[in-house]
Amino acid sequence: MQVLLRALKGVGRARNVVGALSPCLSAIAGIHNHPSFTNSNRNSMNFDNIQKRWFLGCGDGDQGTTLSKLHEERLVIGYSPEQLYAVVAAVDLYQDFLPWCQRSDILHPYPDGSFDAELQIGFKFLIESYVSHVVLDKPKMIKTTASESNLFEHLINVWEFSPGPTPDTCSVYFLVDFKFRSPLYSQVASMFFKEVVSRLVSSFTDRCRLIYGPGASVQQRA
Repeated sequence: MQVLLRALKGVGRARNVVGALSPCLSAIAGIHNHPSFTNSNRNSMNFDNIQKRWFLGCGDGDQGTTLSKLHEERLVIGYSPEQLYAVVAAVDLYQDFLPWCQRSDILHPYPDGSFDAELQIGFKFLIESYVSHVVLDKPKMIKTTASESNLFEHLINVWEFSPGPTPDTCSVYFLVDFKFRSPLYSQVASMFFKEVVSRLVSSFTDRCRLIYGPGASVQQRA
């Protein structure tokens, strides 16, 4: 009985920590009033034709609080596959434009063109590093898999690029699938997971705009 009471107290403390963090999570993630969603940027990204699938399910961990998360997205962007591929493949530059990426380094390139990279991500109170293996198929696909991580039990990120419906546009398939090792990280991340993942694609589009200038107009659906 004493063991059970101590366990329940531990869960209560974890919930109190998460509850105390709730009011500042939006500011930490930098979600609101982000320039990616201003009207001036909508011509180069087809928001009407975005297809999204969200999955948020309880894992089968011993503590019953571990969450696996998966996000899939299909959309048309006003830059060519080659342009978007080049931006996504430049992992060492992520620290320059992804707001939660504090450091990004290429650790080891391989003869087949793939490489290992280390990223440090942070939301002020949570700072962690992990190593990923990045596989490239220029200019069609980029796949990232975490190979050394105390933060993630698994992490897979896939980008697929193909010519869009009009010249100088790109049809994009984006997937991120991960599971935290720590139940507390999962509880915190679940509060702003959708907003942070949604910002990923728009952050890369903003980077294209900075490098290549205004994108091609993407016809909006009537």
